[in-house]
Order: sequence, then C-alpha cells, then structure tokens
Amino acid sequence: MPSYKLYYFNVRGAGESIRLIFAQADVKYEDVRFSREDWGTKYKAETPFGRAPVLDVDGTKIAGSMNILRYLGITFGMAGNNDLDNAVLGGASDFMSDIGTKMYGAVFASEAEKDAKMAEFKDKTAPDMLKVLEKNVKNGHFIGSEKLSWVDIQGYYMLDTLSTRFSINLTEFPQLQKLHDDVAALPNIKKWLETRPKTDH
Repeated sequence: MPSYKLYYFNVRGAGESIRLIFAQADVKYEDVRFSREDWGTKYKAETPFGRAPVLDVDGTKIAGSMNILRYLGITFGMAGNNDLDNAVLGGASDFMSDIGTKMYGAVFASEAEKDAKMAEFKDKTAPDMLKVLEKNVKNGHFIGSEKLSWVDIQGYYMLDTLSTRFSINLTEFPQLQKLHDDVAALPNIKKWLETRPKTDH
C-alpha cells in the first residue's frame, strides 16, 4: 500500500471530498493541515503549481482537487467500468466544478456586490444548474456507474455545502437528495462526519 499525505488548509473546502474518499475506502493517510500563514512560508513553494490541495503518494506530488479525487477513485475502485463510463462521470464532475465556480464568485464578491450576487446564486443560478444536474443521476448515482463513484462523493459534498451554507432545498431535486442521503448514510462516511476535526467551514 502506498504512503499518502494530503496537504491542505485546516478547513473543509477543496480538500474535503478527498478526505471523504479516503474515509470511504478505509485507507490510512496523513492529513497535513496548515494555517494560511504557514502555507505561504512553509508549504506553497514545495507544491507543483503553488496551489493546494496536494497529495503526496510515495514522494510524488499530485496537484488539483478533482484530479486527486479522480486518481483516488480509480485507485480505490470507485470509478466507471471502462473509459467511456469514466468520460461520462467526468462530464458530471466538470459541471459540478462549474457550479462551484459560480458559488465562489458569489462568496468572494466585493462588499458592494456580494448581497446581490449571493441572492442571484441562491435563487436563480444554483436551482437552474441543479435541475440540469438532476437529469444525470439515476438511483442515487451519477450516470456512468451503478455503484458508488468518486463523482458521487464530489456530488455529496457539493450538495451538502449548498444545503447548509446557502439553504438550498434539496427536496426539489429528488435524485440529488437521494444521492446526498445515501452517501451520508454510508458507515465509513458517517463515522468521518461525526469525528472529523471541527472547523468553521
């Protein structure tokens, strides 16, 4: 078994889906968390592209949160059955990343624009994009895999963020609600959610 070290800030953010997949796979790793101050002085220069998260696998550093998640999904058997299935799953992942981009555009908007952008995201952008995403889920899994996949885990975390931080009502999207609830109920995921370090976000 390789030695894994995950480097990310002491928040959930872009590192949490990676922590979730480690939890579900029941694979040990070192969860290296740091402050923003230490990021700039101790860690940033050691990363491939000056960004976090980074996963160290036996000394080889892998960058990019979704790239890491996809790598671990394939490694841990949480992917499609073939390249075509994986391409379909990748499309759903990319679409969710687009939702994330819209979300962070609202969260980090200027003070003058923030209220309007947050309202637009919550009331218009997110519901419209979730309606599209809903069509790509069947029986609680993204199309491309009939079993748990890394994209399901990505989806769970995104939906949980939208529900808890933006009060998006997931009951309007029954397939997405099922995906969220099914992943949250997995014993290994449930244990992680109950025992993970407490952070503000």
